[in-house]
Amino acid sequence: MDIIVTTPKSETENAAREAENCIQAGGGFYFRRFPVKPQGVKVGDRVFYVEDGYIRGYAVVCDIFFSNGITCDTTGRKWPSGWYLKMPADSWRWIEPIEMRGFQGWRQMVKPAKIPVIDRGGWLDPRPALEATP
Repeated sequence: MDIIVTTPKSETENAAREAENCIQAGGGFYFRRFPVKPQGVKVGDRVFYVEDGYIRGYAVVCDIFFSNGITCDTTGRKWPSGWYLKMPADSWRWIEPIEMRGFQGWRQMVKPAKIPVIDRGGWLDPRPALEATP
């Protein structure tokens, strides 16, 4: 089951730094923490990210695990215990931005027929502009 999460405005700059660090290192992983195991999510599913009012892209889950806490290599922040989705940085795909308000928690991604997902490039490509390009 693909899901949608929001990057809070307070974390947008850190997320960009984490992505840049992965690019500079030639790879790495993104993590998303949940206080309880997100039911229905499995390895191979996509995690779509809302940022600044738009779904911007997604990464593919490669592992789901419980941890007593992990430390971010970029910020040094210690994240608390919980369930973590692990996604390879090179699985990131930019998409044609889809307007959506941010929210807390996670939501199930609706069927692609209802929200068309148009690929706009991979993890090494620049972030697409909000205006659609033909």
